[in-house]
Amino acid sequence: MDKDLNLVVDNGNHLILSSNKSFLELCKIVNSENTLAYYGTNYQFFDFKSKNFWNLDLEKFKLPFGFLKKKNRIPDTKIIDYLSFLRILFVKRSDTVGHVVSKKNTLFSSFWEPFTVGVLNTQCVDASAFLLKKVLLETFLKGPNFSGIIQPRDSWDKTLISPARDFLMKKNVNLNFNDALRKIVIKDNLINELIFKEKKKKIYSGDLVVLAIPPSNVKRFLPFLSLPDEYNPIVNIHFKFDTKKLNLKHKVIGMLNSISQWVFIKNGYFSITISAANDLLFEQKEKMVTAIWKEISILFSLKKQCLPEFKIIIEKKATYNQTPKNHKLTTNINNIPENLRIIGDWTQFNFPSTIESSIISAKKLCQQLI
Repeated sequence: MDKDLNLVVDNGNHLILSSNKSFLELCKIVNSENTLAYYGTNYQFFDFKSKNFWNLDLEKFKLPFGFLKKKNRIPDTKIIDYLSFLRILFVKRSDTVGHVVSKKNTLFSSFWEPFTVGVLNTQCVDASAFLLKKVLLETFLKGPNFSGIIQPRDSWDKTLISPARDFLMKKNVNLNFNDALRKIVIKDNLINELIFKEKKKKIYSGDLVVLAIPPSNVKRFLPFLSLPDEYNPIVNIHFKFDTKKLNLKHKVIGMLNSISQWVFIKNGYFSITISAANDLLFEQKEKMVTAIWKEISILFSLKKQCLPEFKIIIEKKATYNQTPKNHKLTTNINNIPENLRIIGDWTQFNFPSTIESSIISAKKLCQQLI
């Protein structure tokens, strides 16, 4: 519950797809499947340059041949533009999306850029084409059954956080909050003590320590590891608004040629997500919010609407900058203490940093321990 808005708001947004099997499996385990909303495979976009809406209907836009019919293509694109999908399939680990797909390609601004920035939280010029290829192979290239949009019906708390916490508590797992880890004591390549803010925890023979933290925090405790030190922020802005009165069919809208990138229509508010938002960190907040609200007003034809109450949430280190160089660094987690395992969204070396990757990393560890 946000006290300023008097609303339950999510910290941020995540675009879950029907191909995210581990996410759906976890929801089933913690009994939260009934909290999910399925929005289908018809993606809506709004281009601020042309002031036009257009839809990408994946039931019709089936790769590799769906784009042969002009009516199924993204506006203003030609058949030759879609050869970029073929180029992506044969990338090297050292390739960036910007290197593989030219800015002159009409699909660059209408597909590759929003897709890359949204998935990798990294600008096209820098983003790993290898990681993007892996996502394409699991989603759009598999067909519409693997590309449907899934969102929490109410909030991420009701879908993941509270159900997962309740599940663990029923299993007698002791959860300790507000007690940050300060130091890891290592001796003879074994962790023998964890020092927290309020207490110390002795690690005995046969114990296993699992760290589920971002690479920046890992380096604090294991400075000898060569890990990425470049990070990209995600900015989320929540505008309080009675969204029900708009009766909108699409609950997620992609934005092109604008500051806003994705608009999520929630219960009682619009939630705007801007990934790889490094430049916005230096903008005056009031100026930024005013400009984005103007975009939302145009998007939904909200005439004479004053700037509503809003909340800005900035995650400065949302993910590491997912370049080929940094991705290679994440694959080199060697020479760590014998009784330590590291998991997290960034540790799944063939996939980008997402909720799905974080769940897969934990799942793989559990399978190793059984």
